[in-house]
Amino acid sequence: MVRRTFSQIERIAAEWVARRDGGLSKETESAFREWLAADPRHLGAYARAEALLAQLERVGAAGADALRAGAPPPASSSLAARLGMTRRRAIWGGSSAAGLAAAAGGLVWLPLLTRESYSTALGETREVVLSDGSLLTLNTGSKVLIHYSKEERRIVLMAGEALFDVAKNRQRPFLVTAGDTQIRALGTSFTVKLLPQEPIRVLVREGHVEVKRPQVPEAAPVELSANTIAVAPAQAPISIEKLTSAQVKRDLAWREGRIAFDNETLAQAARAFSRYSDIRILVSADVENQTVTGLYVTNDPVGFAKAAALSLGLRAEIERHEIRLSKAEGAGQ
Repeated sequence: MVRRTFSQIERIAAEWVARRDGGLSKETESAFREWLAADPRHLGAYARAEALLAQLERVGAAGADALRAGAPPPASSSLAARLGMTRRRAIWGGSSAAGLAAAAGGLVWLPLLTRESYSTALGETREVVLSDGSLLTLNTGSKVLIHYSKEERRIVLMAGEALFDVAKNRQRPFLVTAGDTQIRALGTSFTVKLLPQEPIRVLVREGHVEVKRPQVPEAAPVELSANTIAVAPAQAPISIEKLTSAQVKRDLAWREGRIAFDNETLAQAARAFSRYSDIRILVSADVENQTVTGLYVTNDPVGFAKAAALSLGLRAEIERHEIRLSKAEGAGQ
C-alpha cells in the first residue's frame, strides 16, 4: 500500500465527508469503510474533516471564507478550504473523489460503525456510558468522536481531557487517538489530555495501555502500567514517569470540580484556571514563579487568587473578567 502524506490524507478525508453528507450507495459505503481501516491516520483525518463540516453548517457557509470568519484553528485552515470546495463539488455532482470506490474493488464488507460525539463547554464536566458499557468522563472544553465496529472500539479525542474506564472485551480492542498519538487498551482506566501548545499526556490509573506515535520515528512505543504517566512532546521520544497514588488522585481532582496544585508556579496555576473560566488570572513577571499548594474549586478563580495573595503576601486586583496578582506595595525586594 502506498503511504500517503498527511496533506493527501486530509484531502481524501474531506472528499469522503462531503460525499457521505450527500448519501452513499452500499458499495461506496463499503469502499469508505475499507479506506477508514487501511491506516490509523485515516480515522483522525476523517474526524477532523467531519468536525469542520459541522462548523460550516453552523455558520451557514459553503466555503472556507465563511468558516474562517468563525476563527477555526490556523492549522485547520487548509483542510477547511478543501472541505468547503469539496462540499460544493459533492452537492453539485463534480466530486474529484468519483474514482475512489472503483479503485477499491473487491471489497470485504465492513460492519457499519456506531458514530457518536460528546463535548463539554467551558467549566463543564460530563459522564457518558458508552454502548459497550465503558464509562467516558469529559473534563472542561473537551470533545470526542466515537466510532465503534464489531472488530474494535475507536475514540478520537479532538480537544481537552477525557477519562476512560474501559469495559473489558478482548475481541474488541479499545483505541484512542489524540493528535498523532495512539493509545490501545483492553480493560483499564486512563486519561488522555490534548491541550494547545502542550505535549499529549496519558495517565494510567488501572491496568495497562500501549502508547505509540507511528508518525514520529524517534518515539518508540511504550507500555504503561497503573500509576504511570506518559508525556509525548512533538517530534521527541515519549517520556514515562511513575506516580504515587496521591499524585494520581490529585491529577483526577477535576472529576469533583477541583484543581489540585502541588508546588505549581502561579503562572502554571493561572493557565490551569483558564481552562475552566473566562475570568483570566494575570500574574506579574516578578511573582509568576512563586509556588502554590492546595485544593481549589475549578470555577472559582477569584477564591484562588484571594487565597494565593493572602498566603504569599501579594496584591490581588479583582475586576469583572480579570484578576491581577502582583507584589504588594512595600513588600521586600
